[in-house]
Order: sequence, then C-alpha cells, then structure tokens
Amino acid sequence: MSESILELLTRLEILVQRAATVPRTEKRMVDEREVVGLLQRIRSALPVDLRDAQHLRGEAERTMRAAQDEARRLVLEAEATARRLVEEHAIAKQAARQGEDLLARAERDARTVRDGADAYAARVLGDLEQSVARILEAIRRGRELLKDIPASAYNEQSGSGR
Repeated sequence: MSESILELLTRLEILVQRAATVPRTEKRMVDEREVVGLLQRIRSALPVDLRDAQHLRGEAERTMRAAQDEARRLVLEAEATARRLVEEHAIAKQAARQGEDLLARAERDARTVRDGADAYAARVLGDLEQSVARILEAIRRGRELLKDIPASAYNEQSGSGR
C-alpha cells in the first residue's frame, strides 16, 4: 500500500526533528539518502493527488454547467409555456399571469440549482486549496531545511568533495 503525500511529509518532518543538532547552531544533520528518498517518494505521489484534485475540480465544473444548462432549459420552457398559454386562451391576462408565475418559479428553481452548484464548487475548491496549501507549506519547510545544510556537507557525504 502506497503512502499518501501527507504521510510522507510527516515522515520527513519527523526525520528532520529527530536529526542530531550541530553544536552551537540551530542546524541539524540529516541522512541525505533518507531525505532524498522521501522527497522522491513525495514527488512520485504528487501526480496522483493532483490528478484527484483536478478530477474533483472538473466534477464541480461539470455539475455547475449542468445546473446552468438546466436553469436555461427551465427558463426557455417557461417562456414557451407562457407564449403558448397566451396564444391558446382568450383571456390574455390570465395567460400572462400564469406565464409570469412559471417564469418566476423557473428562475427561482434555476437560482436554487445554481446556488447549490456554486456552493458545492466552492466547497470542493476550498478543500483543494487547503490540501495544496498544506503540501506547498511542507515543501517550503523541506526546502528551507535543505537550504540550511552547507554544500560541503553534501560533498563530504557523497564522496565527491575530493
């Protein structure tokens, strides 16, 4: 079973927190291979989570488009019904009133459907925004931690500092 990005980021955070400190500094020494391995696993897990987020966004957009299409259809249907009622009945006022009622109801229904779709889309996008923000913050922290390690430490560990 593969680990989620959040689980991998938690492991990275724990690795950094448990690393030995460099005397007289706030810096820590971490096992480069372990950090790079975790970063590679995070990187390989990212597309799956991003694809899921894109799928949710697409789903929200499709729902909103469907709601808008349904609202347009209801309005057109109400207009057609109103015209037909006016043409078919001798009492034009009654037909106009019924048409206006149908149009108002269709617009209310359309507004309700649109509001529901907007709320759903906002909720999905908010969740997506929070997930991406957490991931970006974890990446930022990881990069900050890696930035504090001097280049000579990499060269000494990898054997290329000869």
